[in-house]
Amino acid sequence: MKKIFKKLYFLSLPLLLPALAVFAAGLSSCQSDLAAGGFSRTYRESVQKVRFTDDSVVLNIDKLDQDDVFLLRVNTSGLLVPAANTGRVQSARVTEEEAPRPSYAYNQQTPPRGHPAARRFTSELPPIGEETLRSMSASVRRPSVPARLGEQRYFWVEDLFGSGRFIDKPATLKAAGRHGNIWVMNDNWREISTIDAQIIAEKFDLIYPLSANLLGFEFGGFSGGGRDKDPKIQILMYDIIDMSGSSSIAGYFWSKDFFPQSFLDSAGLNIKTNLAEIFYLNASTYFASPDFLYTTLIHELQHMINFNMKDVMLNRMGTPLWYNEMLSAMAEDVISPLIGVAATNRFHPTQDRMPIFLENYNLAGVTEWDFTLEHYAMLYAFGAYLMRNYGGPALLSEILANRKTGIDSVTAALQKLAGVTFEQALSRFGEAMIYSGEAMPAGAMSFDRTVSSRIGNFIYTAHGFDIWAIRQRRENVMGPAIFEFGSRDMRPHSILLQSHRRILRNASGSASIRLERPNDAAIELYLLLREADR
Repeated sequence: MKKIFKKLYFLSLPLLLPALAVFAAGLSSCQSDLAAGGFSRTYRESVQKVRFTDDSVVLNIDKLDQDDVFLLRVNTSGLLVPAANTGRVQSARVTEEEAPRPSYAYNQQTPPRGHPAARRFTSELPPIGEETLRSMSASVRRPSVPARLGEQRYFWVEDLFGSGRFIDKPATLKAAGRHGNIWVMNDNWREISTIDAQIIAEKFDLIYPLSANLLGFEFGGFSGGGRDKDPKIQILMYDIIDMSGSSSIAGYFWSKDFFPQSFLDSAGLNIKTNLAEIFYLNASTYFASPDFLYTTLIHELQHMINFNMKDVMLNRMGTPLWYNEMLSAMAEDVISPLIGVAATNRFHPTQDRMPIFLENYNLAGVTEWDFTLEHYAMLYAFGAYLMRNYGGPALLSEILANRKTGIDSVTAALQKLAGVTFEQALSRFGEAMIYSGEAMPAGAMSFDRTVSSRIGNFIYTAHGFDIWAIRQRRENVMGPAIFEFGSRDMRPHSILLQSHRRILRNASGSASIRLERPNDAAIELYLLLREADR
């Protein structure tokens, strides 16, 4: 172990960033538990923003003692920046070097959630309008009387997932909880018994009050009756088979079911509505991994609440997809442990999504969305970082409660709880990918921080984790992918960590790096030092 307060000198780089306190500290609604360690450098000695007074700068680093040196690139814009405009490392050398640490493999994967057409539907619709909302209120397809156990009703579903061809199929009510009705399609190839349905209903009865307290309510949730005049949410379980004949989706929410058929027909949309607050769940997910089905319910319930809070109540369609998905991942993060899916559970998003993020974070920007596991993983990781460093689960509640969406909504919540903007938080995201456990200076951002918030009668916790103790999904590597120096395109609002495996990892002696100024002003460069694992 190094001597305490051993100094590190950046000979050609001024100390530009002051040591920063943890932003969430002192909030009455938030408690933080930062992993204690024996890190010997201050934040000022560990994290430096590179500023250019010329076209290039030479950084000389002295007194390295088995240290890791990283270059962090941040794209602060919402545009893709070509590799040629992100700056270039001209040289890197040290006086001594040692081999990198060993690592291990990770090969687990779960199916995605959501429906591509459902995501596009909400983001592309124009504002509903108050007159249209009033005219919709009288149109109800389903009866308003409460459903009875054993009752059969018909629901519109696609004949094959993603086909766009809808058929009306019968389902039977197998269980009725306080907050949800569990319907099972009659021709389901694998039967969900009454006992199975009751287990799902009981689990949803745990999920719903925790979600409503933290996030808000679905349409009709305040008044006790939704589009179908039923205060309960309908949960339809059936075999969701895609056009390839496989069952590869966990479930989805589709806001089309808020609209009467006359509205959808007049808009020229060839889709059918069930005119209800309803989820569609893949029955096979329950048999393969019940815990993943439960986290899917949390995920999709946020989408349903988000649609009401951000689209219907604010009378504007077009909530950004990345924003909506990030909030669902954040909800999973802090609600799952309260229903029995611990942060160490295989199906908690920390265990499920972080290995994908660590391997492929360079393939997705924070503010873009595609229906891929890499995008799900990026948005979970960024939301997890925000909660653990800028106000805890209370931050999620603030984001849902404000009258904004996208970056503006995140910034408004961050400003209220931590006094920073979205862009300022993004600039420090890379720190959380480097600092964990004992290898962390005071004031650095980190995933390795446990933060709790009391909201109403519940306490929600974002559990800290050591990013260097998580294996990447496929590669034989622990922790985040560290790319060799070289030019790479940068996705919108993204980060990239680079180093030199042989000469800047576990390095001793001195090092010298020449950096060229990025041609795009949106690209920020930082130098980060971390004491290598012993």
